[in-house]
Amino acid sequence: MSLIEKIQSPSLSLEQRLTTLMEALTLEEKISLLSTSQSAIPRLGIKEYAVGGEAAHGVVDREGGKATVFPQPIGLSSTWNKALMHQVGSAIGDEARVFYQLQNEKTGLTLWAPTIDMERDPRWGRTEEAYGEDPYLTGQLSKELIKGMQGDDPFYVKLVAAPKHFYGNNNEKGREDTSNSIDLRNRKEYYLKAFEPAFKEAKALSMMTAYNGVNGIPCMQIHEIEEIVRDEWNMDGFIVSDGGALTLNVDEYQYYHTFEEALADALIKGIDCFVDRKEIVEEAARNALDRELIQPDDIDRAIRRMLRVRFRLGHFDHDPSQNPYHNIPLDVMCSKEHGKLARKATDESIVLLKNDQQFLPLQKNKLKKLAVIGPTANDVFRDWYTGYPPYKVTPLAGIENYLSDVDITYHDGFDRIIWQPNESSNHVGLNEENQWVVMGYDEESAVLVDEDWGNGWHVFKSVKTNRYLTQTDKASTFSATKDEVFDWFNREKISVQTNGQDLYSLSSWNGYPLTIAEGNVVVNETEHTLFKKKIIENGIQKAADQAKESDVAIVYVGNHPMINGKETEDREDIKLADYQQRLVQAVYQANPNMILVVTASYPFAINWEQDNIPAILYSSHGSQELGNSLAATIFGENNPSGKLSMTWYRSADQLPDITDYDIRKGKRTYQYADSNILYPFGHGLSYGTVTYQDITVDKLKIAKNEELSISLTLKNESNFTQAEVVQVYATITEGYYSKANKQLVAFEKVLLVPDEERRVTLSIDSDQLQVFDVRTNQFVLEQGTVRFLIGQSSEQFVFTSDPIAVEGEVITERSLAETTPAENYDDYENITLTKGEMEKPCVTAEQQGWILFQNVQSKPNAKLKVRVKGAAGQIHVFFNDREASPVAVKSIDSNQWTDEIIELDLAHSDPITMILEIDHLSIQSVQLVEG
Repeated sequence: MSLIEKIQSPSLSLEQRLTTLMEALTLEEKISLLSTSQSAIPRLGIKEYAVGGEAAHGVVDREGGKATVFPQPIGLSSTWNKALMHQVGSAIGDEARVFYQLQNEKTGLTLWAPTIDMERDPRWGRTEEAYGEDPYLTGQLSKELIKGMQGDDPFYVKLVAAPKHFYGNNNEKGREDTSNSIDLRNRKEYYLKAFEPAFKEAKALSMMTAYNGVNGIPCMQIHEIEEIVRDEWNMDGFIVSDGGALTLNVDEYQYYHTFEEALADALIKGIDCFVDRKEIVEEAARNALDRELIQPDDIDRAIRRMLRVRFRLGHFDHDPSQNPYHNIPLDVMCSKEHGKLARKATDESIVLLKNDQQFLPLQKNKLKKLAVIGPTANDVFRDWYTGYPPYKVTPLAGIENYLSDVDITYHDGFDRIIWQPNESSNHVGLNEENQWVVMGYDEESAVLVDEDWGNGWHVFKSVKTNRYLTQTDKASTFSATKDEVFDWFNREKISVQTNGQDLYSLSSWNGYPLTIAEGNVVVNETEHTLFKKKIIENGIQKAADQAKESDVAIVYVGNHPMINGKETEDREDIKLADYQQRLVQAVYQANPNMILVVTASYPFAINWEQDNIPAILYSSHGSQELGNSLAATIFGENNPSGKLSMTWYRSADQLPDITDYDIRKGKRTYQYADSNILYPFGHGLSYGTVTYQDITVDKLKIAKNEELSISLTLKNESNFTQAEVVQVYATITEGYYSKANKQLVAFEKVLLVPDEERRVTLSIDSDQLQVFDVRTNQFVLEQGTVRFLIGQSSEQFVFTSDPIAVEGEVITERSLAETTPAENYDDYENITLTKGEMEKPCVTAEQQGWILFQNVQSKPNAKLKVRVKGAAGQIHVFFNDREASPVAVKSIDSNQWTDEIIELDLAHSDPITMILEIDHLSIQSVQLVEG
């Protein structure tokens, strides 16, 4: 058998084929496989292949090829349906295989999804991309999506899923050059916990690291890649950096001075493939070898991992007949079956937030005239990770499809305006080439739809061309030529600011002034032209008039996914745009028979709306079936079953800074929030009633490595088919460690036809009740008491169990007799975790802060040894009470790590709470040593 035959023969084992190929490759050929643009190696039968692509809610073909588009991930998470997620993943995998064929087998089978980042803050610009704020819900849903994507063949893989962004990635501002401080318990119990099922259970074969750093180290170089993902979770695939992260590591983060240093460290830490320019990656690899920063074995290790996965994709098979995913029929792409699945997913994603006096569903036979209003009523907006659907049904079209004998009026609610330079009789309009110029009054060419999306950002659509004004790429002028607001840089955005005297200044998408030059509206670096605004049609008034003349008004509000909150841009607030608030209130005053539909990428603080509007629905963006599902829900054909995967807060004012990653102290997510909640996690109403009966818990106590079962009977008491989400939460009392107020431990979505009864059993593993023990650096089941709460949200419960004994470890004291990392504190204030010795986290206080170790075993005459660094800093040591006088004070003045001995006034052996107050210092470790 020849060399190529050995490589291409499915009859040989994977290890035989892989070893044969690795031994045949030259070092230079291996280097050519280190970037995502992997070279062809014809002599070995290897074709060129591009790693990467997107599939967050459907395959994304950046060239415009069609693919089925499901709801955004935040919408998919609202389904709370594990089986449905598996089906969606399988459909995406099938379409990826077709895309791969259409791309001449050069790309499409190694896609970067799902996003598993924890959404502990609703202001994150990429909230639409992930699965909510709870690690258990996120882990279970993403696990099933991955299983569907990758398929169930024991060897061949349909599509390689790459969960992202590992980890602690939940803010856009500073993501490329800053580090997020995340303590041990938050890391272990929250951020990492969400990723675990993707690898331990779903066996995801790839992963993408985050841009940001964690505790002082960029995520492409953190120890957790090897120590946790590979060693603990047994991930058997390849890991990629985020797009351009190698370049950013040097240029923005400035963690290393050269690309070869950055690449070498990342390669050693576990990155196998670099998502960066091919020539940069390969030159950096050669330079790293020349400087002996890496050895050829380091490259071998990475390439072997990558090629192992490519073998399982069937990339090198001469005879593909054994691969069940080879040559999937082309008509699978955008098939009717996938369209039906998109409809089902969209139906189940819609959340009924409020329904006073059963205002919904509407009865169409009682309607004569309906007003459809609002900025999200007549479009299905695409986000950056949305593909091109074969069709899209807007909310307006969905209503029109549903109602044949009802008079439907529509208005987007926006003003129609004309801009006029101040102190000029001319106006700004479109010339024959549709360029934005100063001209005599010509209303037809000058009128713009003023789409006000909030925070001063507007986009303007020409009534004449029905296209958006956009800043041209090669000049600083504008033309009305863009079909949609969609691009990495959204040059359609124009900032509008008023001076309070009916004059306005305009600025471009990137902040430069707009002015008039040689008869054109142009971008200028320094000078603003002041404009007057002439309102041709008052959109709010027009909408209110239509509502007043109708039986019911449906107002569609929300965000535009390309404006005010997206990748690279966090939200400033969580309120609806001011203009939309005025629109909603005006329509309600005109006709209180009003339904509000919030179509959004993230939660909003809709407090006035909750207090006044009789019925409110929420959906995410994206789905090609959005309009049909919303209409079916409004008119009762679809009984809403969606549940929120995030807490909807009343105000951002009570949220800590978006860069604060401590959900415990910040009282964020349903686990710790005790106020400021508008709609709780898990909330979602329906049109019917399901009762919970005969609830039993099979144990009165639970111990390590045990399961507990909760059984109950559900009965559908309504005339609607009902999909009920049973939610089980645990609340644990007693013990050494503080616990969450409650945490989700089980859920199941159950479909019930009218009057149906069904017995349901849910299992909880004792591992789910563990906490991370900072004394021993491992999870422990702590002795205490647990109650299980069965709810229809995290705040509305139908059952609370009797106390159940947790037979676990009794924790009373901790010892500092051995060297203890400073990050293993029990509590802290005003410190951050940064990179210390041996790239381990250390505790740093730029100003005054403290760390606390509670119930410390003490010894008479013991001394405190502290590994410390800092110039002109001080350590104050307190016992039990920080308000008392310190028992010791130590001045530190060293820019090198040193061991400092602090004399303590310890005359007894009673447990103490030891508090170290530090100022302008970093502490790596602490230890109580013999006196």
